[in-house]
Amino acid sequence: MANKPKINATAKGHEYFRVRALVGYDCTGKHIYKNFYGSSKSDAEKMKNDYLKDLQDGLNPDLTSQSLSQAMHTWLWDIEKFSGIKSSSFERYESIYRNYIKDSKLGLLVVSEIKKLPVQKYYNSLIDTGKSESQVKNLHKLLNKFFKYAETEGYILKNPLVGLKLPKDNEEDIEEDDCVVETFTNEEINKIIENIGNVKLRYIILFALLTGCRQGEILALQKSDIKDDIVKINKSVRKVKLFDDEKTYEHEMKVTKPKTKSSNREVPLTAKLKNELKRLEKLVAEEKLKLGPEYTNNNLLFPSITGTHIDAKNLRRSWERALDNAGIPRKKFHALRHTYATRLFENGTSILTVSRLLGHSSTRTTEIYTHVLEDIKAKEVECLDKILKEGL
Repeated sequence: MANKPKINATAKGHEYFRVRALVGYDCTGKHIYKNFYGSSKSDAEKMKNDYLKDLQDGLNPDLTSQSLSQAMHTWLWDIEKFSGIKSSSFERYESIYRNYIKDSKLGLLVVSEIKKLPVQKYYNSLIDTGKSESQVKNLHKLLNKFFKYAETEGYILKNPLVGLKLPKDNEEDIEEDDCVVETFTNEEINKIIENIGNVKLRYIILFALLTGCRQGEILALQKSDIKDDIVKINKSVRKVKLFDDEKTYEHEMKVTKPKTKSSNREVPLTAKLKNELKRLEKLVAEEKLKLGPEYTNNNLLFPSITGTHIDAKNLRRSWERALDNAGIPRKKFHALRHTYATRLFENGTSILTVSRLLGHSSTRTTEIYTHVLEDIKAKEVECLDKILKEGL
């Protein structure tokens, strides 16, 4: 049921037409009407009819008229934020939305009108401007999650991302720094250690070098994670944003589970590393005694001087100073993990063993060390010559 068109006057004196449609009833049984306005009677009637058709088709027309940017903002802050996801995950979602959707051309499109082609073109443009395949893949995951929600809630009839082709991404371990492998020579490592003195960074460096663990995994370790000369890797720590609203947030250290099952692993400790950890224990005991009751005992293997988790930014600064003092060109802390893997390969360790020690989800990820693997393969095939007798 709808009322007859009615002429109304705007504040500027222009006339427009208004029609109403019955769209439902409230909890008391009272009629709920929705107004539609147009510059002519036919315009107003068309708006009303389009709205009623969308309702009949199962769409929510009040939402489908929103842009992707508007609709995703509402979903992110009013729905997803309170869905029980980890704060680190929400921080990642918010960053992806802010950098790739909020002010983008794709974000301006009306949700209900988005098809595969404009999304595919947007992905391609990101690649063309230098974004990595992993970045596009993470954007796609978030968009797909939103469109699944939108489909369920009646924003759209069908998820437009179904069947969309993504750029190939053969690298499963994003932390391996886009396949750029930086390593240290033995001489460089010894020079760093000799110049650093008896400070906590010394033991963190040695632990990374002799176990291949990631920085976040090392800083999350507790003393109880080491047993029978084996260290169990089952968590990581990082600083995340805890949002109160879009503009208000605070940082907090969060311990989380590793991103993949394969990251949960056991790594044996070398004899030298075990001795170094004994020296570390004495250093930590001195710090604890010095601070007294103000010390926070978290049973961490590598605590800050107050007993809390070491901030990654502070560690990076100390690491860079250590390289500068030793006269070594700056490389990322992650280069210690690459050095660990490279030395194992150079000493004949199989790719499967190295893959498991690093916590890679497959040996394909470990193949970033091809510069070492190719040399090893060339040497190993020489054993085939022994099949033939001398003189042949």
